[in-house]
Amino acid sequence: MTITQLIEKYNANRDYYLTNKYNETLLRSDFLDPFFELLGWDIKNNAGKQTNEREVILEEAFKANASEHSKKPDYTFRLFSERKFFLEAKKPHITIESNNNTAKQVRRYGFTAKLKISVLSNFEYLIIYDTSVKVEKDDTFQKALVTKYHYSEYESKFEEIKHLLGKESVYSGAFETEWKEIETKIKQYSIDNLFLNQINEWRKSLGAEIFKHKPKIDEQQLNDIVQSYLNRVLFLRVCEDRNLEDYQTLLKFANANDFKALIKKFEQADKRYNSGLFDQLLKDIIIENISSVFWTIIKQLYYPESPYSFSVFSSDVLGSIYEIFLSEKLTVQNGVVVLVKKP
Repeated sequence: MTITQLIEKYNANRDYYLTNKYNETLLRSDFLDPFFELLGWDIKNNAGKQTNEREVILEEAFKANASEHSKKPDYTFRLFSERKFFLEAKKPHITIESNNNTAKQVRRYGFTAKLKISVLSNFEYLIIYDTSVKVEKDDTFQKALVTKYHYSEYESKFEEIKHLLGKESVYSGAFETEWKEIETKIKQYSIDNLFLNQINEWRKSLGAEIFKHKPKIDEQQLNDIVQSYLNRVLFLRVCEDRNLEDYQTLLKFANANDFKALIKKFEQADKRYNSGLFDQLLKDIIIENISSVFWTIIKQLYYPESPYSFSVFSSDVLGSIYEIFLSEKLTVQNGVVVLVKKP
């Protein structure tokens, strides 16, 4: 099939495709798959490569319990095993060219995965976003938008699109050259720094709250409790976005201030994952009497408070969290809980 034939196919029944009856699964197989195949990508893995070598990783088209804020990107385009850009698909009925939520969704994917760009398409439009920019709650669909194509332009601008998103561009290095300016911004607004700074703020606020209620607490115990709690909620939050736990489980506990349910969840997770994160029992008497910080941290791990998509969170960022626990500790100076470098 040529790009001309694909456009003609869409034109022939466009009125129907724009109705709510035509779903995303059909859109992907009817139009997006063949479109990106025309750009050179082996969408269906006709080469028979093993998963870690596939050019494109496809997410299941539909999960009954998936939230738009927890699911993975529909397509991940790669150079060997390295992610280069995501494509998020929406049915044509959704007006992605003016939809704030779909724009923020694809930007969160790319930002969290430290990618230069990511793509949003319902075939009616194909939109490329700069994903080096942190996503804010009030961002509109215009924020970080690089370029937008209407399907009527696909034929005349096909070579341009191929240069930006085609397999040959990625494998030849032209992709890196095209988007090199964004690479600088990724380093400047690094998710590593943003998230690790947030972790340290949580450590200080949590430590201060515990110290306020237990001013005679041992410094080592204070650090152990803070690290234990943050490790647990981060682990479970990542599990939610990767469909290992029900989405918003922790958030429901936080909204209800249900401490007993949270502790029960920790106990269940200890048996299920045997990860070592749940070995030390939390000091119930300390946490149970604390009003808000524990719940505030959990709420800040969810959209729209959080700019991250934990379904695509890089393992190196999670590893860095462990490193800052090793390199810095909480201590009390003049009655104030602060972070200091370990000697």
